Amino acid sequence: MFQMMTGMINNIFFIIFPIVLYQMFAPAGKRNFFVSHRVTLTVLFSVSILLCMFFPYQFLTDDYIFDLRQVPMIVGALYGGPLVSAILFIVSALGRMVIGGDGMYIAILNQLLLAMGVPLLRPFYMRINRAGKVGFVFLITFLSFFFNLIAGYFLFGDPIHDLIDIWLLLMLNQGAITALAALLIEHILRQEYMLNSLMKHEKLETVSHFAASVSHELRNPLQSVKGFLQLMQEQEYSREKRLEFQGTMLEEIEAADQLINDYLLFAKPVQKQLEVLKVESEVEQVLKVMKPYAHWGKVEIRLAEFHGSAKILADKQKLHQALINIIRNGIEAMPDGGTLDIAIKERKNEVSIKVKDAGNGMTKEEIQRLGEPYFSTKSKGTGLGMMVTYSIIRQMGGEIQVSSEKGKGTSFTLSFPLV
Repeated sequence: MFQMMTGMINNIFFIIFPIVLYQMFAPAGKRNFFVSHRVTLTVLFSVSILLCMFFPYQFLTDDYIFDLRQVPMIVGALYGGPLVSAILFIVSALGRMVIGGDGMYIAILNQLLLAMGVPLLRPFYMRINRAGKVGFVFLITFLSFFFNLIAGYFLFGDPIHDLIDIWLLLMLNQGAITALAALLIEHILRQEYMLNSLMKHEKLETVSHFAASVSHELRNPLQSVKGFLQLMQEQEYSREKRLEFQGTMLEEIEAADQLINDYLLFAKPVQKQLEVLKVESEVEQVLKVMKPYAHWGKVEIRLAEFHGSAKILADKQKLHQALINIIRNGIEAMPDGGTLDIAIKERKNEVSIKVKDAGNGMTKEEIQRLGEPYFSTKSKGTGLGMMVTYSIIRQMGGEIQVSSEKGKGTSFTLSFPLV
């Protein structure tokens, strides 16, 4: 009995392991059995069949040896179709011929009938619900064993009435394991369906956030322009006043135009504007622009001494924009003033720019959401600045790493490959 249970458990492991292995290593969103990775799964199921055949077990009696090769054969035919079924039949037939024995021809004939018949039932199988699929695989298993029982009686004179109890138990045993394998695959497919639905929902939600953000940001300059136009229509103003109004309206239109350009940045590549830049020089130029703003906010910017000539391939204007966004956020994170430390470090194949503030800090959940549309830790922020920053760095082949602790400040590390 112990040997029988050990052999049965081994066979079950040979069947379940390829399915679990596939789920673990197949890319998320593409775990569609025998569709996305047909060759891989056919090889895994072929190995499963051979292992079941070469490690059989005795079931209740020492006169007969059984294995669960039909389980991957049936499941593979139902989910893979005729081509997969044909390959699995060839593998099982060759393996059975290597083993030999009196029941070889019956086994090969049985496998042939399964390989030919089960793929024809695949369209119906795919349409029924999970409970129906369990009953369906049970029925296929029953018919397979019934064929073996009848063939054994006519070819070898095996007494049906003496073996019927054993065969019924085998039908229940193999039918349950086949149903378990099918349910496991259905569970994985259901997870994939839910994951794909969630990804689609997130895309729609992103579009919704973008629309809300664009509407929110564009409304202010448009309302301002509309107000000035209404004033100019309602009464007469001097030429100087009209020029003043027109200048303000042009500024608001330019602000709206810049906002639209920032949103288009997510889809517009910057490769045509890339040039070789010296990192230290670009950082110093950005600091010249930001020091007055930092002084106004009582923030001291300290640039650590850097001995090197690291160069990267980047868009100068966009790199400045990304650095300004991060430095501005660091300054605004210290409303009572403080110190903003900036350091440049050169490693073997990359250079990093680290910007560290001593501000309010962020939680892990807030760090994970950085760069999402319409997410900001500031009360009046829209998240647009960080969205643009993340997009710029990624388009230039860089990476952003953020570390932060609530109440102890935040550190942004921008890494770029060296030229």
